Parts: sequence; C-alpha cells; structure tokens
Amino acid sequence: FVLSLGASKVNVSTVFVDRSQRVWAGTLNGGLFQFQKDRFESVPGLAFLGLGIFAIYEDRNQVLWVGTQMGLARWDGREWKMFTTRDGLSANSVRAIADDAEGNLWIGTETGGLDRWRDGRFTAMHKSDGLPSERISSLHADHKGVLWVGTDGGGLGRYEGGKWTSYTMDHGLASNWIAYLIEDEQGDLWIGSNAGLMRVAKSSLNASSVAGMTPAG
Repeated sequence: FVLSLGASKVNVSTVFVDRSQRVWAGTLNGGLFQFQKDRFESVPGLAFLGLGIFAIYEDRNQVLWVGTQMGLARWDGREWKMFTTRDGLSANSVRAIADDAEGNLWIGTETGGLDRWRDGRFTAMHKSDGLPSERISSLHADHKGVLWVGTDGGGLGRYEGGKWTSYTMDHGLASNWIAYLIEDEQGDLWIGSNAGLMRVAKSSLNASSVAGMTPAG
C-alpha cells in the first residue's frame, strides 16, 4: 500500500492495530491515517495534530493515544483532546507511549525527558532524576512492572520501584541510539538500534548484568 496526500507520498513513521482490529498509520509529513475499505485514508478533522505523528498506543482502558510533533493526543471513542506544555507536558514532541498495570501512562518526549500521566496530571522525570537521556525514543512496560526506556544517545534505561539503572555501550550494548523495544514470549528483550538488532534476556538486565546480550541473527 502507498500512502499519499494529494499528489505527494508521505513517510510512514508508525503503524498500530488496536483491539478492534483497526489499523492506524502515523506519518512524518501527512498526519494520521486509518485503513478503511482496502485502502488507507487520512483521518479527517485532525489538522490540530499536525503533520508529524511519531507514536500510536492503546491503553488498558481502550483509550487511543497519539504522540505528535504538537503534543499528546487522546481519543476516548467520542472526542479528541490535545495535551501540550500548557497542560504540564514537558515537551510537545512525543516519541513513545506505554502504560502499566498500576494505571500510569508513560510518555517519552524528544527533548524533555519522560512524563507520567496519572490522575489527570503530568509528572516529569529528567536526567537529574536518573533518566539516561532527555531524548526518549521507545518505551516498554513489562508485566512485572518494570519500565524499559530506549533513548537517542543515552542507551537503555530500566525503572522499577523508583530506581533507575542504565545500560550503554560500556556495558555491551551495540549502540546507545535505540529505536525500539519489543519483548517476546521467552522474556527476551529485542533492542533495535542504528547498529543493528540485539536480543537480551531480561533476567540478565534485571540482575544488573548484560552478560546474556547477544547479536540477533
């Protein structure tokens, strides 16, 4: 499928399938699309989202969240709402979103660190709090309550019980620039970076060791 906006093709940055099996596509230069009737259509009425869409995520309450260059957008099934720095977001460019079993929504921003949305308010975390970098690229909250944070230039962060642990190339990572994080059924964490794909057993990271990290393939 080719996404286009008029005569111009758009660059796809993220694709997401929600629990209702709707397929969403975010683009870098054309806004938000949805797959309908065997083709992708631009979602109408969302000019306020801007053209750059970086992350799409559905939380445990089936609320859709969209990370954009303009802020964090929420679709509750009835209406859209945009959150920006005026609402307490640490930076408007949102690159990653995840939620955990405790009801926290985690928001990774491009330059403003990590935000937590809970009980209707944002709380920010920065390098001064132990965050590996202010530039967040990917997030994964596992079933044990551990938050994994991929960054641009700061490596991998692990957050549990108020404590941060960081892993970088000095500990065995292939790169400190991490693009995405995925966990498989075996409990391995797959780490995509600008130096390739790596696989690591989370148990080794949980023990503050990267000895189990091996190149994929």
